Amino acid sequence: MTRIVLVTGGAGGIGRAVCARLAAEGDTVLLADLDRAAVEDVAGAIGHDVVPWILDVTDAGSRRAAVARADELGGADLLVNCAGVLRDARIRALDPSLFRRLTEINLVGPLAMARLVAAGMAERGRGAIVNVASRAWLGTFGSTAYSTAKGGLVGATRSLALELGPRGITVNAVAPGFVETPMTDGLPSEIRRRTLAAIPVGRAGTPDDVAAAVGYLAGTGYVTGQVLVACGGRSIGAPYAEGRN
Repeated sequence: MTRIVLVTGGAGGIGRAVCARLAAEGDTVLLADLDRAAVEDVAGAIGHDVVPWILDVTDAGSRRAAVARADELGGADLLVNCAGVLRDARIRALDPSLFRRLTEINLVGPLAMARLVAAGMAERGRGAIVNVASRAWLGTFGSTAYSTAKGGLVGATRSLALELGPRGITVNAVAPGFVETPMTDGLPSEIRRRTLAAIPVGRAGTPDDVAAAVGYLAGTGYVTGQVLVACGGRSIGAPYAEGRN
């Protein structure tokens, strides 16, 4: 059965890989993101049944419009919350406006999207939601705001799984570790070096690694409330703590 899939942040590194994988599997993908040019370019490059859509996950009207478009296509069978932003600062330098922005994009937006699609999924008696969280939910030095938002998303995933499971809807999360994307290109070289040194498999993750995890969770009708940490083993190793001063 062809699924209707709504992917937020679909023009980004991980989002693009997720859209490409699901489209290649035969799904109709509503690729939603904020940058119109990027959305159209990525949708055109992927081809298959990819529908470009402009979405601002921080705007209620924009969220409703995206879900309404999915309804026109037949109703979202799968929501993948990929939209996110990675900027942070140590607590003494953390501006309140930055904290609010990180929370709005990484936590409030995904929860609002889940709320909107859940009604239709419940009516049809089936559906899946996959939230792209982060290994940072376990705690990352200097990333308190980002870790807070992603940790909240993990907690919400588990609670929603309990609430929506009886309605035929699974809710899971993928928590990537260090993944080579445009979002991570701006990291200082020393942070990058130390991060890679802490990954047991000896390399950074790729968007395709994360897309594979999303694909698995999107296709299971039994696994729910789980967090699949795609981090190359870093989450089970000793965290680095150099340069704390």
